[in-house]
Amino acid sequence: MSGAAPSPAPTPAPVSAELVALRRRTEELLRRAAPRFTPVADRFEVPYQSTRIIVHPLQWTQGRTLLRFIAPVVLDLRVSPPLYERLSELNNTTLFGKFYVMDGAVWIEHNLLGESVGWDEFRAVLASVAHHADHLDAALMAEFGGRRWSEHG
Repeated sequence: MSGAAPSPAPTPAPVSAELVALRRRTEELLRRAAPRFTPVADRFEVPYQSTRIIVHPLQWTQGRTLLRFIAPVVLDLRVSPPLYERLSELNNTTLFGKFYVMDGAVWIEHNLLGESVGWDEFRAVLASVAHHADHLDAALMAEFGGRRWSEHG
């Protein structure tokens, strides 16, 4: 056993003024758009029907920020080539959002530049992500199994 002291954990990068401003702006927009939402760590969660929308202000690059909208569509489904084909079809026809598989679940996500996010854009993306996550779950579950977020326990 060596007598060397363990190296200290890396210091997290400081939160930028731009990210602080985006977090404030996001909370203001959510107050207008959603009857209920919950701050969770550095993001916000908005319950909607059978799902939830995670709205996550993020530091990006060179002082820029992103506002990430992400929602689970179906959990614990059978991942297979036909699923990827189906998600490709959905990505081809969906204006606000991209579908992908992560950790055995289908997610929908859309990102906005944080510095220029306005009410109309925010509301449109929040509504679109929520709608798709809530309305596509039954069809995907019929094809590939799984369960809804609201059945998560």
